[in-house]
Amino acid sequence: MEYVLSIILWVAIIGWLVYTFVIKKGNNRKAAQTGEDLARVKQAVSLMMNGASGYKLAYAHWEEQESYGRTVRTTYFRYAAFFQEQTLLLFPLGIDKKTGQIQAGQPAVLTPEVLGKVTVQTKEKEGSTSRVEVWLGDKEGRSIAQLYVDAENLRKNRWFPVNIAQQEQCDAFQHFITALSHRVAAENPDVDEKIAAESREGLGTLGAILSAAGAVAALFFPPFGAVVCLIGLIMSIVGKVKGAKKNLALIVSIVCAVCSAFFCWMYYTYLFF
Repeated sequence: MEYVLSIILWVAIIGWLVYTFVIKKGNNRKAAQTGEDLARVKQAVSLMMNGASGYKLAYAHWEEQESYGRTVRTTYFRYAAFFQEQTLLLFPLGIDKKTGQIQAGQPAVLTPEVLGKVTVQTKEKEGSTSRVEVWLGDKEGRSIAQLYVDAENLRKNRWFPVNIAQQEQCDAFQHFITALSHRVAAENPDVDEKIAAESREGLGTLGAILSAAGAVAALFFPPFGAVVCLIGLIMSIVGKVKGAKKNLALIVSIVCAVCSAFFCWMYYTYLFF
């Protein structure tokens, strides 16, 4: 009897795998080839374009993950990328999980006058572009948006709700965004240094925050707080050595380190002697 149950279980598992990765995927690919979902994206965006012509459209998406201790929160973004010459219009899309209705929001207008850095990475499959991954930053190197443009988007679950095949659009977007990235790089040669400077300042700021936390911890258990302060001070010093211009983070870290050292002295002096 137990052999029969085992066989039934394995048949069920294999059947589920065949349905999920062969039958269902094949059906979704056929649905993508009809262009129905892509047409709905175009229709949603056309309502916002007021008859503008000459633009090409590609469906795009992005997943952003944030960690909160042991919990990881994933936020899913969906866009319609309208592009022409040196202009990218990025429409946020809302897709109803039940009805499939698509609505477009107000677009972000991204041009060389706005952009300071554009990075492009591509993946290929069987000699064709399968994915274009883009990061868009402003003149100070701060992130504006990130997105994937995939040649094939198949419905997997409620977070991936569309079936879209767009090889031609993916190729066109790659050519467009690559040309745009070259122009933006030529017009903003100093943005990489700004990003590096921001990173250095960020290291010092993180060190100051850690030092402040260590100083507070030193009130209750000075040895632990002193170790935390020391780590924060080292981070602030490293940031300064690497070229951080602001002194506030280093000053805060030094003050916190002195305070934690004083608490340690008080701790060992009056507790053990």
